Amino acid sequence: MRRSLLLPALVWMALVNQTAAALPVTPLEPVYHALFSQQTALAWQQLIAVWPQLNSNAQRRAWQEALNAVISAQCGNDLPVKTPAWLDSPTLVLIQRDIPLNRIYRIQLVGGSPDRNLQISLIAPDGKDLMLGATAEYYAQDQFQLESQELGEPLPMGVYQLTLRAGSAVWQQSLALQGTRNLNWIQRQGHSITLQPPETPSACPAPWLEQAMLKGSDYQQIWSRKSDQLQMQPWPRREDASELWGIATVDREEARGGLTLRLEHRLAGPLLTLQN
Repeated sequence: MRRSLLLPALVWMALVNQTAAALPVTPLEPVYHALFSQQTALAWQQLIAVWPQLNSNAQRRAWQEALNAVISAQCGNDLPVKTPAWLDSPTLVLIQRDIPLNRIYRIQLVGGSPDRNLQISLIAPDGKDLMLGATAEYYAQDQFQLESQELGEPLPMGVYQLTLRAGSAVWQQSLALQGTRNLNWIQRQGHSITLQPPETPSACPAPWLEQAMLKGSDYQQIWSRKSDQLQMQPWPRREDASELWGIATVDREEARGGLTLRLEHRLAGPLLTLQN
């Protein structure tokens, strides 16, 4: 059993035994009481409320463990985050992309909306708007994608403020996120690719692997595969292999109520450097 799933039980034991040893004073106590009483929505609200009060790495790690415990019950689908009628199936994608000699981060929001003038902001715990200058692309059947600029730093854990505007309509949400610091789900060792898939609550979808080949000149995709078994497939043999790039991505998903949260760890580079 993972440590995150043990948290409610540990809290229960502490509460039962508080006559012998008082609980230490912590801003997280309201979160623990909500978890103990199995009030997921209240625990979520308390996680957001107490974040500004945390002043040590130990408290922030405990906050992250409590967030994992909140998510574990129903993969976050029971959280009180509701989407408006003009926004269909929004997915917030947090990406770590490892390329030769570099690591970059991006954020995407994808979904459906009849509006063609969407504007977005995502305010990080330190007050920066990570979607400043985000570009929007619109597709058939009212699908859209809003993408951030390249970010040089991983997303820290904490409470983020997401705002999406469609004309005069505004949707705002506070989101507790674990962050994307040093994902290690897919790594290159020499010319070999090794996978270390993330542990996920049983209520959540199992992680999966996606592979793609792109033309090095314009990054047009020419081949792709998806594996639910997290097994690398052989790259197709190509005479122009020296001109192609390969991408391998491990994905995992959980929910924030009506919003899907996807974390992606991508490994990309010239195809000949990714041959197993």
